[in-house]
Amino acid sequence: MKQILRISIIAFLVSTVWSQTTGKISGTVTGDDGTPLVGANVVVLGTGSGASSNADGEFQIINVPAGSYVVKVTYIGYTSQEVSGVRVISGLSAPVDFSLSTSSIEGDVVQVMAEKPLIQKDETSSVNVVTGDQLENMPIRTLDGVLATMPGVVVQNGDVHIRGGRDNEVAYYLNGASTTNLANRENLVYVPQEAIEELQVQVGGYDAEVSGANSGVVKRSLKTGTDSFSGSFSLQTDGSGAGEAALLGDGFSYGHQTVLASLGGPIMPGLKFFVALEQSQEEDPYVKVANKFEFLQQTDEQPSNSAYPDMFDLTWRDGVTPGSDDEFTNLTGTVTYDAGPLRATLGMVNNFSTNNYGGGIMSQLRWGGATIGTADADGAFIDDSTGSLLSPYAVPGRYAYEDAGSNLMTGELTYALSSNTVLRASVSSYSEERETQDNWFGNDWEKWHDSTAVANYLGFPAVNDSTPAWSPFKSRFSEKTSYMVNGMSFSRPGTRPANYSKSAYSKTGFSASVQHVMGAHDIKAGVSYNQHSMRRYAVNPSIMKYALDPDTALAKYGHNGYGTFADIPAYEWRNYIDGYGYDHNGAEQDDRTFYIGAVPGVANNDTTYLDGAKKPTEMGFYLQDKMEFDDLVVNLGVRIDQLDPSETAPANANELYFYNVSKYVDPTTWKEVETYTEIQPRIGISFPFTDRTNVYGYYGRFSQLVDLNSMYFTAMDYRNQMNTGGYFYPTPVGFGLEPVRTTQYEIGFKQAISNDAALKATWFYKNQKGLIQADRVDEYLGQLDGAYNYVRNGDFATTKGLELSLALRRTNGLAVDMNYTVSQAEGTGSGRSSYLAALDRGSEPPLMVNPLDFNQAHSGSVNLDYRVSGTNTQLDGIGSNLLFTFNSGHAYTYVYRPIGGQVSAFDAGVDYMYDTRSRKALEPIGSSTTPWVYNLDLKLDKRFDIGGYGLTVFARVNNLLDRRNALNVYQATGSATDDGFYGNDVYSASFIEQYGQDPDGDGVTDYEEMYRAINIDNDESYRTTVGDRLISAPRQVFLGFSVDF
Repeated sequence: MKQILRISIIAFLVSTVWSQTTGKISGTVTGDDGTPLVGANVVVLGTGSGASSNADGEFQIINVPAGSYVVKVTYIGYTSQEVSGVRVISGLSAPVDFSLSTSSIEGDVVQVMAEKPLIQKDETSSVNVVTGDQLENMPIRTLDGVLATMPGVVVQNGDVHIRGGRDNEVAYYLNGASTTNLANRENLVYVPQEAIEELQVQVGGYDAEVSGANSGVVKRSLKTGTDSFSGSFSLQTDGSGAGEAALLGDGFSYGHQTVLASLGGPIMPGLKFFVALEQSQEEDPYVKVANKFEFLQQTDEQPSNSAYPDMFDLTWRDGVTPGSDDEFTNLTGTVTYDAGPLRATLGMVNNFSTNNYGGGIMSQLRWGGATIGTADADGAFIDDSTGSLLSPYAVPGRYAYEDAGSNLMTGELTYALSSNTVLRASVSSYSEERETQDNWFGNDWEKWHDSTAVANYLGFPAVNDSTPAWSPFKSRFSEKTSYMVNGMSFSRPGTRPANYSKSAYSKTGFSASVQHVMGAHDIKAGVSYNQHSMRRYAVNPSIMKYALDPDTALAKYGHNGYGTFADIPAYEWRNYIDGYGYDHNGAEQDDRTFYIGAVPGVANNDTTYLDGAKKPTEMGFYLQDKMEFDDLVVNLGVRIDQLDPSETAPANANELYFYNVSKYVDPTTWKEVETYTEIQPRIGISFPFTDRTNVYGYYGRFSQLVDLNSMYFTAMDYRNQMNTGGYFYPTPVGFGLEPVRTTQYEIGFKQAISNDAALKATWFYKNQKGLIQADRVDEYLGQLDGAYNYVRNGDFATTKGLELSLALRRTNGLAVDMNYTVSQAEGTGSGRSSYLAALDRGSEPPLMVNPLDFNQAHSGSVNLDYRVSGTNTQLDGIGSNLLFTFNSGHAYTYVYRPIGGQVSAFDAGVDYMYDTRSRKALEPIGSSTTPWVYNLDLKLDKRFDIGGYGLTVFARVNNLLDRRNALNVYQATGSATDDGFYGNDVYSASFIEQYGQDPDGDGVTDYEEMYRAINIDNDESYRTTVGDRLISAPRQVFLGFSVDF
């Protein structure tokens, strides 16, 4: 006990939230007559790990990284034995039993292939594991796609929900280091499947060493090098380019392709490396059904543009959504040093991406470029003799794109004091930077809204001395209004596509732990610490109008000028610059900066400020004892987390004070938010009655910080929402939010139903308190004189369900995994903004639970993997993987939307789903359900062995049956194809009357034809306003090859 105490003190002094990446190998060594062999030497080949058997012939090898190994046992006078394919799973034990026969010949070795255990006897909560080999065989390549095949996991609209939890309740780890973004609780780090050794998803509870997750944990372990060199090169593509014909079938290519190369092996004895490089491109990342239309020779109907009329074509292509070309590069690597008691592992993941902001119909003239015709003195656009434009201007496409770069470095050092005691210290560092750029001017944002810079870029010559060239500007810093056709607005070519923005996120973590095995006890104690830093900055480039010289600005444009950007005072720039962690020039700052100055004609000084970086911290301590007896396993632990959001908040939400001129909130009246101390006991129990039967149960309490985007707002955000008011804000401000707390229970049963198949059934129940909900301040103290919406802790939820799994380990070439989940997720709100619709009507906060928006009562998957080997025919090397997934749809509420309101000719069919204030529920919340969803994916491959190399050719098909699943619906109709506006005179009559014309006399107005083409045939208003997709992705066929050695 004194040794354990000393080791615990050492661990405490060292100190990211760090999750276990190792497991252990345990078993017995006996003679062929069943006699225990004492002192047999058991080693894991290719590593420095090993142990000796005790008096009962038992051995344990701890601190073995996740992976597949060859384990060898030697004993004098007996034949040595090697067992290959021993799969070690993080946090669990891999059983290996040896039965040795006597031998008089030294060096005899018997080789045996390990079988995957049907029942993991020491598993005390639900754990789902996918190995790297299984990942490479699957027909899907995304992490979310793989997660969606697992019991208890729902992936809806790109969000991951585990056992009825919200999408911000999942923790992500890579090589033990936390990769969870505290701002939005999403995964920070992408890794290609080919670089992953193991993917583990814990849905039923987790050990005390894990924190920051209320619903589930996703762990990934990187591959490491082996004792011999190996490498691979692969390429896969869905065709020659977006909009071209598909490689197979009658679909389309979406311009997706991926190239990957990997290499690994020894550097010197004990030192190994692995590296993988991937480059990918997606010309059309949306992968949605698109339908062609043509509206040719349209003229601008915007009244404010009457002085400069233009003519243009509005067209769209079949099959694809162009304009959003994404490019991605990933470099992943590990270096491992393993020398007996000391092992060091370094990991590195570097990602760089470029994501274009295009792909919308209403902005097609801008991002895609257009040929614009201008009118002559008689108002004519077309040359009657040729039918072509009189004065055409070919305007190149202009779009914004985001460059994003990130780098994760991890390091872990373990030292075995003895065969049963290991010290572990870890460090991680993550940094990420994002920047929005313009394809014409890059990040030189001062030119983005400057007509002089734009004119120089376009280079259009003037028509004559009195008529300038075509321009998207009406004056130096004032763009012309967007085009209008049939009441719908279309972005004008050459105009600024976005504001300039940049952000930075970094985190640094340390951890230390000690593990000591003492008889049946596997004791761990540790400490962890994570420091985060978040910054963001945005500037509207039109601020450069104030950088003109004073005389020109005032005389020519009617506003003040200050000569340079640096000289623009705060009272002018505060409506154009926003953020935290940067000053107004975009330079990083850690602390708040005040800008105080006089305003002409105003008695009081103006006070404006920009906050410093947000720097939340997490510190945790844990103690855990996993006790393994013959017929009982108890996993008992407790974790204490100290969570500091590093933020301030008002003492009362209805008592606020503001600066007189700027109307900014006075931050000196706010107080620091307390550091929260969360005590979380966890206990798991397993009863392995036999090698074929196991019953287990789990109880645990979990706490995590809310997604910090719910409480990190800028000074301008608070000013606009708390003081100036008058607008609808779909994301209300928040402050002083406490952690969300969860209690979860589960009971499971595992039974081997044959020598190769096992059934698993798990019942679970989860209760959550303190979820974020919207509320309204309508009593005023201090200087507050108007109502505003904000978010607070208040929602609660309960989820219960049953998960069933059937696994068939490979038999006659076929391996099967089947999962089915029936669950009921209910709560007072599905998200932070669920209650916004009722706030303006003065309704009380919800107290009754209803089905949550992401509740899928039934979901499941069937994965069939078939491999041909050992036939000594040409059939060897053939493989196929068929993946069938299904769910019963998700809950939604059928609503009534009023006639009219603040809607436009474009979004009149969906506005009520974004601005929810005016709609009313026609049924209890969540009473309706979207249709069932079925999907089939397929991968076929054939391997050829050619002179020491392996060549594999493969086809991968997503949505094999090209099924059009309704993923979401219009809430006013319950349909994915009928928005309730088009063809409904009650709602559309006023727009048809105002904008409708029928020049071709077909009985359908131009407005109706255009609305149908854009919003019904291509669901553009739903995609861009609501942000989700109505119909599932169509069939996509990939062909590829890989070469390995």
